[in-house]
Amino acid sequence: MDDKKCFLEKLFEMFHIYGVKTLTMDDIAKEFSISKKTLYQKYSHKENLICDVLDFMSKEGLDEVDRIRQEYRCPIESLLLSGPRMDEITCKEKNIFHIQLLKYYPDIFHSHQVSVSVRIIKILKEDYEKGVEIGYFRKGVSIDLYIKFLITLFFSAEISPLFTEETDKKSLSVAMKLLYLDAIVTDEGKQRLNELKEKYQYNNI
Repeated sequence: MDDKKCFLEKLFEMFHIYGVKTLTMDDIAKEFSISKKTLYQKYSHKENLICDVLDFMSKEGLDEVDRIRQEYRCPIESLLLSGPRMDEITCKEKNIFHIQLLKYYPDIFHSHQVSVSVRIIKILKEDYEKGVEIGYFRKGVSIDLYIKFLITLFFSAEISPLFTEETDKKSLSVAMKLLYLDAIVTDEGKQRLNELKEKYQYNNI
């Protein structure tokens, strides 16, 4: 546990394999070759450990989104390319970790959604303002509402009965972002969006 980053990354992997309810503190202590007493000195409750893992992975993901935004200055392109990390951060991928998290620790799950949403809103608002400055996004749109629509889609699409296990997750993620972008782009922004759809082969989505 000396290297907290490695500890939390490994624990995140274990939660994905076994689930947050199934994996016990005994299992965790055994995996890291430490005593339960040592583990409980660091985390008095399993809930604290779960929160730490979620906070850490969210920060890692959002830091990567910021890196993409620095590399790709176009706010349309950076949003399209940050899709995989956004999906991971918002628990959009259905797996035993997120299923058990929602079922057995709903308060933690919803608290995680709120804290993540605050930072995503900040990112999208900054990118909208940048897009307005360069003429890609329309002025005067209800951007706060549109951003909340997009984040709600991020969080809820995967648990909707309208999307089956066979649904292509990447296409679904891209389609959400395209829906959002179509609502706010100018004619110039639409041209740039079409160029990027061609570049990344999103024309059929």
